[in-house]
Amino acid sequence: MPQPRRQGKRGERQDYGWVISFGCKTTGTLRRLKVDTDPASDTSPVEVPCPCGETHRVTVSPYRRRRSADEAFDVEVKSLDELRSAGDGS
Repeated sequence: MPQPRRQGKRGERQDYGWVISFGCKTTGTLRRLKVDTDPASDTSPVEVPCPCGETHRVTVSPYRRRRSADEAFDVEVKSLDELRSAGDGS
C-alpha cells in the first residue's frame, strides 16, 4: 500500500524576531532581548537597559536564535543600532 504524500511545502515560517539572552547580575536572573532585525551583521557589545534599572553591557553572539511566537522577552528593540546610538550620547 503506498504511503500518503505530503501536500507541498509548508508555508514560509513567520518571523517573530531574534532573541539575545543575557544575565542580570543585580537580580541573578536570565533576561531576554528581542530584536526585530537579524543581529548577525554586528556582534560588538551593546548597552541594554534592564528592567531592574541598571544598564548592562551585553556581548552579541553570532549564535543568536529565532524567537518563537509565544516566547516572553524583557526588552524589545527594532535593531541593535537603537541601543548603540543611545549608548554613544548622540
